[in-house]
Amino acid sequence: MNKLIGASLIIIVLAALQANAFAASLDCKFRDVKMEGVESIRLNEESLIINNEMEIPLEKSRVNCAHFGRQTRFDGSALGYQIILKSCTSEAKLEGHLIDSLNEVSADVVCQQMK
Repeated sequence: MNKLIGASLIIIVLAALQANAFAASLDCKFRDVKMEGVESIRLNEESLIINNEMEIPLEKSRVNCAHFGRQTRFDGSALGYQIILKSCTSEAKLEGHLIDSLNEVSADVVCQQMK
């Protein structure tokens, strides 16, 4: 019985940590090629901030990531930009795409806490 209670507590703690893994503000950078006109990208709980002035509201959902199980996905669009980020990695980071629909270009983005 003690083992069952201990295992249950560990599961609850891990679930709480997973829910708050991306609660802080994250710095984002372009993976390979920078997008023209975008100097900085920052992700907070509710939005993506581009160049410290444009805010894209985000919707949070859960997606199936094969052997990583169900993970977090953020997506949103505003001001001619669309963002899609998923946490389908073994590291604590979000990866995805920033799309500039006005100029018809996209770039790969990685968001994680900078050390």
